[in-house]
Amino acid sequence: MANSRPIILSAVSFAVALLLVSAYTNMRESEVTKTFGEKVVVVVAKESIPEYGLIRLSQLGTSSVYKKFVQPQTILVDSEDESALAKATESIVGKSAYMNIYAGEQVTLTKLVHQDGKPLLDRQIEKNSRAITFEISPHTGVGRLIRPGNRVDILAPAQFKVGDETQIEIKTVFQNVLVVATGKAILNGVPTRVNRAVLSSLEMEFEAQRRKDLYQTSPDPSTTSRPDDNYNTVTVQLSAIDAEKMILLQSEIGDRKLYLTLRNNADQGVAKLDTTILDQILGPESELGRSKVKPVELPPVEPRFYDNKGGTLTPVY
Repeated sequence: MANSRPIILSAVSFAVALLLVSAYTNMRESEVTKTFGEKVVVVVAKESIPEYGLIRLSQLGTSSVYKKFVQPQTILVDSEDESALAKATESIVGKSAYMNIYAGEQVTLTKLVHQDGKPLLDRQIEKNSRAITFEISPHTGVGRLIRPGNRVDILAPAQFKVGDETQIEIKTVFQNVLVVATGKAILNGVPTRVNRAVLSSLEMEFEAQRRKDLYQTSPDPSTTSRPDDNYNTVTVQLSAIDAEKMILLQSEIGDRKLYLTLRNNADQGVAKLDTTILDQILGPESELGRSKVKPVELPPVEPRFYDNKGGTLTPVY
């Protein structure tokens, strides 16, 4: 019994301490609530949403804040459940951000616009970077399948003289370059609002075309939502010094000799790549490789003996 007394006293002391801490916490929480109001659940951005970027449900989350810190026109949620979030954000998913919304920031209706906004390219260019445009053709621009937001590498062929021979090298000049526009389609572009009468007319035309295709043996598989691929220029984002290099390449070899290679957006690494020449591709077993093999020089023939003629040694072979 004597040995258990310290344990009992410790347990009682711990319980009293918990009660005191709980009472103090409740008192402070009551004071804060009285000053700032009850806590409510609001919609916040889980990740940064760029200007004129489309709002998606995966980008939204919830947070509990005091009423005094709720911004005007903030979207409120009944609870922090995903179903409640989806229900509360039905009216905003698919709209666009009028300005940048940063991670953790409350999503307010005053920062959202319908899909009739016009993005500005200069606001989407990173600081200390430049946008530069050059012409492409289908074979240099990945069949015009590049879209704003893609990342590409830029390759350039260089032709120069080495002695009497003309040498051509292919060099990957820039890697992991952000495409900010293709033709007039700008990064984070938002479709323009269409008049209801015009839209109804288009829908009737599409329906008539669809019915017509039913009686054809090879119906047209194209859809009306296909991205525009009728462009001849691509605009990319480069640093200031790289923009100078790009202009030099444009002036020396021309736009249409610059090649783009499309890369996966998840692959943003920059590798150290050597230039490629024709010899490396064809190899030493090609006619080109064999033509550049120098014949082996034979050692000089030693004379059989030297004949002394008039005091001069003359080699005899």
